[in-house]
Amino acid sequence: MERGLLLAPPPMKPSSLTWLSFLSGATVMASEMAASRLVAPYFGSSTPVWAALISLVLGGLALGAHLGGKVADRAARLEPLRVALGVAALMLTALPFLARVLLPGATTAVMTGRPMEAMGRVALVVLVAIPPLLALGAVGPFLVRVGLGGVTSAGAHAGRLSSASTLGSIVGTLLAAFVVLPWLGTARAMACFAGMLGLTATWGLGWRWRALAVGVPAAALVMGTHALPRHPQALEVAESPHAFLQVLESPSGTRSLVFDEGFAVQSTWLPGQPVRDEVFAHYLLTPAMAREEPRTPRVLVLGLGAGTSARGLRETYPGAYVVGVELDAMVVKLARQHFGLGTEVEVHIADARTFLRRDTRRYDAIIVDAFRFPYVPFHLTTREFAQEVAAHLEPGGVACFNVGRFRDERAVVRAVGGTLATVFPQVLAADARNHSNTLLFAGPEGMGERLSARTSSLPLSLQPLATRVVGELQPVASAQPLTDDRAPVEMLTDAILLKALMGSEALR
Repeated sequence: MERGLLLAPPPMKPSSLTWLSFLSGATVMASEMAASRLVAPYFGSSTPVWAALISLVLGGLALGAHLGGKVADRAARLEPLRVALGVAALMLTALPFLARVLLPGATTAVMTGRPMEAMGRVALVVLVAIPPLLALGAVGPFLVRVGLGGVTSAGAHAGRLSSASTLGSIVGTLLAAFVVLPWLGTARAMACFAGMLGLTATWGLGWRWRALAVGVPAAALVMGTHALPRHPQALEVAESPHAFLQVLESPSGTRSLVFDEGFAVQSTWLPGQPVRDEVFAHYLLTPAMAREEPRTPRVLVLGLGAGTSARGLRETYPGAYVVGVELDAMVVKLARQHFGLGTEVEVHIADARTFLRRDTRRYDAIIVDAFRFPYVPFHLTTREFAQEVAAHLEPGGVACFNVGRFRDERAVVRAVGGTLATVFPQVLAADARNHSNTLLFAGPEGMGERLSARTSSLPLSLQPLATRVVGELQPVASAQPLTDDRAPVEMLTDAILLKALMGSEALR
């Protein structure tokens, strides 16, 4: 008989090994979902960010499986894995709090042209994330090696463990996405899954290990809100299924809604003052470009935010009927509480394209303000989306699209503008006086001439901007359109960011 079989310990209960495999699979996927929320406030949730995160997770699991198999052959018992998983649970619990310390500085370093500092901060977070991945990757080889009861049962045993791990991954993904993350938030969700894993893994290691496995995650559950970054001027911070949100109030009384790290202001409000900030005020010019004189226009705002543009439209065109579509219910809640968003604006919680497909009304103007620094959602840049917008405009109506750029880097602007020009008779571009926004007006010929003729009828606070925009509008020619099948706007944006970083240019 082979020496390895003589030294092998008695097989453990298959049910306990299967449960550990299931729970480790659930922890992997739940932690990955939570990690995506962990980095989103600092680096966004674009496809490249997801690709980097998935690659990190899979790489750690692969290395863990390789090393774990070697250790399992030498140990031939489960205790080393139990210890490793207990330590992994503690490190997963601590990860959100470490990220709060390091990642905000990394984002600031990126935006101000200090990429090496940013890379160093991110590397420290990665170093803490790697050991838990190694331990979770080692689970499969350990459970296969320890649980072998005989050569004839090896295939069935390995299949049972693999199946349990995959089912656990499915359950972990669904629980994290639809229950735990929305209910508890990122830090508490990670602590919850880490606590379950740690408690199960350390059950046979004595009371000290079990106390750590329960005590540290329990403390993290209590302190979970402290893992969220908080601006000194924050009135309220909140975590939604889509973003980390902060309501800021300046010493002058101006309130701002910022997403994630706060490099772009989504909405503003200074009670008693008209809407006149760049970009928001640009939107208010859109009805004046329509073929018909705007008296009480019907306006659709895709990307309502906290309602700055909706409020400005009603101030500029008394009696205007405004419909706002916002993806994030938490944003609308904050808008009601802190930005004076009233019931006179019809609000829908939905994705812009989903809403357009079920809405049968037509509008005099449509504002597309789904731009979230530094990315424009790809499905809101395509020819198919432009056709849906055009179909919801009254004859002679005008749409305005907010598109991101960086200074004179206009790859995204050209791609989106060229796409719109394949659908609308005329597309005109005007830059906001910042580094990151270009407004694309799409509608019937003569938009600039109509705006010029109607400038004097606009409120005094808007007339200087209208006069400037008339002089700055530039025609956009049609080009190879972005489509639902191929719309590489994230790649174009990443190329701009990379070029800026390599040139050590600040992005703010």
